[in-house]
Amino acid sequence: MEILLVRHGAASWDTKTDIERTLTDVGKAEINAAAQWLSANNWQPEALWVSPYKRAAESAAILNEQWQLRPRIKSSLTPDTPLSELEAMLATFRGERLMLVAHNPLLSNAINHWHGSEAQSYWGMQTASMALLEGDVFSQGCASLQWLRHYPNYDHNGR
Repeated sequence: MEILLVRHGAASWDTKTDIERTLTDVGKAEINAAAQWLSANNWQPEALWVSPYKRAAESAAILNEQWQLRPRIKSSLTPDTPLSELEAMLATFRGERLMLVAHNPLLSNAINHWHGSEAQSYWGMQTASMALLEGDVFSQGCASLQWLRHYPNYDHNGR
């Protein structure tokens, strides 16, 4: 199974709560570039799971324009969700390709935990970064990091 982790685009701080933060024009451009790169490289998910935070939902909508999947809002895709909760949710997925649109530190922590790297606790998931992991199960040390891509040069594998 492949899981593509996508961090939302750059977001405004001009809101009362973190949940309400929306994408800036820069954030929209970042996510549009990610969507174009995925399209050019023929990577398409079977399912799209999205954080309930506004900036993630906006990012997912841009990514999903060409696929028109039914995004599923998942409460377990917030910045501070414990990895055990995320892993339990992932165990319910029965397909081969899943895209998660969420936040840091959740995404960077997940890469470190699943990839089982040496004492590296941060994989540099900047806004609109994407990381593809492959594995039969997603638990500590059981997945392989296939690539890590960052805006603006998605052609470079930052792994």
